[in-house]
Amino acid sequence: MTHFRFLALASFVLISSTSQFSLTLPISGGAHAQTSQEDTIQKYTCPMHPHYISTDANGACPICGMDLVPAAKKTSSETGDGSISVAPEMIQTMGIRTAPVTISNFGKTLRAFGTIETNERLENAAVSRLEGWIEDLRVRAEGDSVRTGALLYRVYSPDLISAQKDYLNSLSIGNDNRIAAVRQRLRSLGMQNTAIESLTQTQKILERVPVYAESSGTVSKLQVREGDYVKPGTKILSLQSYAEVWIIARVPESDLSLIDTGFPVHLNFPSAPNAPAEGRINYIYPTIDPKTRTGELRIEVDNGSGFLRPGAYADITMYLEKQDRLSVPTESILRDSHGAHVIIALGEGRFTSRKVEIGINAQGQTEILSGLNPDELVVSSGQFMLDSEANLQEGFSKLNAPIAASAGPTTPLSQLPIDAETLSQLDHLIDMALYFHEALTDKYKIDPYFLDPALFTTDTLKIRFANTKLVPILEESALALRAAKASREGQGLASNLARLTSSLKPWLLDGSPIHYRDAGLYLFQDNASQRLWIQEGSTPNNPYGQSDSSPIAWPDPMESIDTPALQQRESTPHANHH
Repeated sequence: MTHFRFLALASFVLISSTSQFSLTLPISGGAHAQTSQEDTIQKYTCPMHPHYISTDANGACPICGMDLVPAAKKTSSETGDGSISVAPEMIQTMGIRTAPVTISNFGKTLRAFGTIETNERLENAAVSRLEGWIEDLRVRAEGDSVRTGALLYRVYSPDLISAQKDYLNSLSIGNDNRIAAVRQRLRSLGMQNTAIESLTQTQKILERVPVYAESSGTVSKLQVREGDYVKPGTKILSLQSYAEVWIIARVPESDLSLIDTGFPVHLNFPSAPNAPAEGRINYIYPTIDPKTRTGELRIEVDNGSGFLRPGAYADITMYLEKQDRLSVPTESILRDSHGAHVIIALGEGRFTSRKVEIGINAQGQTEILSGLNPDELVVSSGQFMLDSEANLQEGFSKLNAPIAASAGPTTPLSQLPIDAETLSQLDHLIDMALYFHEALTDKYKIDPYFLDPALFTTDTLKIRFANTKLVPILEESALALRAAKASREGQGLASNLARLTSSLKPWLLDGSPIHYRDAGLYLFQDNASQRLWIQEGSTPNNPYGQSDSSPIAWPDPMESIDTPALQQRESTPHANHH
């Protein structure tokens, strides 16, 4: 992966504020004494924006201007069974959605890419067994077609002439044992049975012994020329048949255990649309590439039509057998150092975390091997905010940062109250754009679980910066990230990289361009498709293909700021974080 990382993927830190208002998520956590003290304070909220909480009885909502109304003093609680309770208005604000645990009929679909290679079993090599000179060479260049029994060349060899004389002498004597011995000597010197039979019938020495093709094929290597002198062991030429070819595919290490020899596969060849669409796995290589963490498998394909050419690419799809499986939506699965788990909706706003054992995933569903029962409800959206009680006590206390009350729909991105910690959260999204770019240029699949921290970031920042220009950027970025979970490589990932970078462009150019310029990042545009990407280094590495690209210069935000505004901005705590 790229060496550039703004922050660790699992790090979520927000700075608290001493402002008179704060975002208080109604979810339990923290010390009991502190909770009891907070319960005695009357708080006020906006009917249209319930996430805004204030202690000012005569205040107004900074987002919509409506008068504040009294908020319930206690909107959540910690239960004795380890679950948590969330107020209904916060369930809506956090976008929490649930899905039932169901029994679905599906099998896993594995995608892989491979290259067409020659079938090594169909290669034959002609090697000299004697000393002599090549004459009457009939094969002149690589690519010539040869049929079985066709004359390849003739060889002049004094040793072979001497052996032929001994053979004719043995024939005249009529000693069968001697005839057999001399005949075997002729074979060992490289004289084929066809030439020996001709010698036997004509009784005339062949000064230039013919060599015939023992199999048909195409000349893949020609290592001699007319008149060349050869010795025993000299390679003359290689014949390769392309009637069958191999496809060498690379499969992630984690998927190798799901496949076996004999499995049918579906094939798609971009360079040969009329080629056979089916093949079978006939060998799985026993080693793993330590750099890519992939294993190789070999697929044998009939190529009697000749459409398939070694070196071309193949798109491979493998379907595992469908069967009934207990499953949940894949997006509901969370992972931590202890393994996979989900958030269970217990009803009446109560949630709890439960560890599960998962199997295969396909068609947006993940198999549950243990830990859940049919018809239970799991949280499929917003679950990052309900990850576990331990995470709630730590994470939600940090989410009590002030919302951007001083900002509104017309506030420029460059003037949003962004502090250093909030900027580091936004850098999660930039990090994902770098991750997608690297996966495309290095040709590997992204890990969908690497996207979870960035999705968590979009959920929390949308609450803090509600009704500002940052929200559309966060929403469109989240859509691109969720789509990338399903399209982990190839053109699908390329489309989501373009979508993600396009959604981030306003923030990159208008929000904090100097921050990203100083970090060594460069923004480029593909000239053919107009799609954007961001990368480290000034030499463009186009993830969309081989077409030309153009850099997009980082603007200098100071040019559009007059002196009074500049002085006011420099006095704010976040002014130096760019």
